[in-house]
Amino acid sequence: MDAICRLGIVGGGSVGISFLAQLVAHLEASANSANNVPGCHITLFEPSEKIGHGTAYQHDLNTNLLNVPAGNMSLYDKHRSHFVQWLAAQPEAFLQSYAISDIDPAAFYPRPLFGRYVHEQFDRIVAQAAALGIQVRVVRDAVVAVSRHAAGQGQGNEHKQKAQSQIQLIDSAGTSYVVDQLVLCNGNLASDTFDALVPCAGFMNSPYPVSALSQAIAADATVAVLGTNLSAIDAVVALKAHGHGGQIHCFSRQGVLPAVRSVHPTHVPNRLSRADVHAMALAKGGRLDLDDVVGMLREQILAIDPGFDIRDIAGGGADAAIQLSRELDAACSGPRAWQAVLAAANEVIDLLWFYLDQPARRQFQSCWRSQWMSRRAMFPVQNALQLQSLIEAGQLHIHGGFQACEPLANGQGFVLHCRAAAGALQQQACGVVINATGFSQDVRQSSDPLITQLMQSGLARASDYGGFELDFDTGCLVTANGTIANDITVLGSLACGTYFWTVSMDVNARLANEQAARLAHKLCRPVVAQTGVPTSADVATQV
Repeated sequence: MDAICRLGIVGGGSVGISFLAQLVAHLEASANSANNVPGCHITLFEPSEKIGHGTAYQHDLNTNLLNVPAGNMSLYDKHRSHFVQWLAAQPEAFLQSYAISDIDPAAFYPRPLFGRYVHEQFDRIVAQAAALGIQVRVVRDAVVAVSRHAAGQGQGNEHKQKAQSQIQLIDSAGTSYVVDQLVLCNGNLASDTFDALVPCAGFMNSPYPVSALSQAIAADATVAVLGTNLSAIDAVVALKAHGHGGQIHCFSRQGVLPAVRSVHPTHVPNRLSRADVHAMALAKGGRLDLDDVVGMLREQILAIDPGFDIRDIAGGGADAAIQLSRELDAACSGPRAWQAVLAAANEVIDLLWFYLDQPARRQFQSCWRSQWMSRRAMFPVQNALQLQSLIEAGQLHIHGGFQACEPLANGQGFVLHCRAAAGALQQQACGVVINATGFSQDVRQSSDPLITQLMQSGLARASDYGGFELDFDTGCLVTANGTIANDITVLGSLACGTYFWTVSMDVNARLANEQAARLAHKLCRPVVAQTGVPTSADVATQV
């Protein structure tokens, strides 16, 4: 492109900044290779006070721990140690404020610390862009509408040579912007699971920020936490940190806590490559079923641990207290090969999902997704020990068989219904209810103005598996009529239906880097050597 490219990025959380950082890095590399870097104006739309924090990494209690080791947390896909190197450069007093005495890539540091890292990187990225002649500006209003209009009207010839349409954005202040490329990094949607309870006194539709829980909840109140996965653990540990003295009850359908991540790092030899997955899909006629994927992962696990017991990965089958004790024993006593293999599979998880045939996807969604979330979304030993102490003290109770939560007629609390293992219905009265079931993935039910407008205008359509439907190879929106919007891409949680596991920073950084590389190539047109590795499109044309 010879003309100025106007790029819009909606969302200044970790994913949006990862995309920006890697785009600027690609453009800088092109400049260093004597390629001309075209004029580029970038507008980042982020209404919150702090760039880079988002919900996940906002300023909060240090009890909110990363669920991925620090050595695999980075804005840069090809520089996985970037966060750790940033930590090593920080003053000792700063690290001590986060209770850090030694830098350990295998450690699980507070999530607000990673947010601080992303926030500080933003200023450096803006300066790096400015050195290339790239302007980055921040708009502190949310985008609420996206539309198209004909390009070149009333403009110079350079703009007439662009695409046949341009993208118009309207923010919450009513200001209009025109961009040529748009990247949607909207972040997580609010939970819509218990909408009817939102107006009720004593109902909190999110546990975040957990630092506010003690101010909103009486120290002796009986608290119900809806959910038993990572957000629920954040809420329980925060209540403990504040010295909460009342009873805490966690409710979910399965009544199962997540797996506890082993403290023993495990090397995974011969990791699955993307070429490996492409080759397997070709050999199977372009599609895989669940047995193919499970068999592939099981083979890798057995290569590390020939004595692997499938019951370790399945979990459950016992009282939550007993299961947690077993998890802690396993996490502290030695490596857990299955955890390392599943973590390594992040490099290909999107491809495995892409090649799964539709019956396999539907079967996974209906039968296995809940168990996958409780086992794959692991949490660190530090917080597992906190939960164990509360259970042993008789203060924390984990309930399965959740049925419903209803407000009392007098408006002074709630009653929760669950079915015990023996089948009997049970009730529990609570004064406060915290919804920790996690964020919604259903864009059809979202009340977010931008999501609603994109769906109603036909610029986007829902994926059957969450988020928007996207073109797998580019991340571009698929419109209501099935065409690909080549100038609008999506990253982060709203890409989950296409890429499956978009809750992990390493996956999001990789997808952001792929999009950044494609845009930089489009802008600079560098010569790219052929790799000989087929893409998913290559496979599709052969079946």
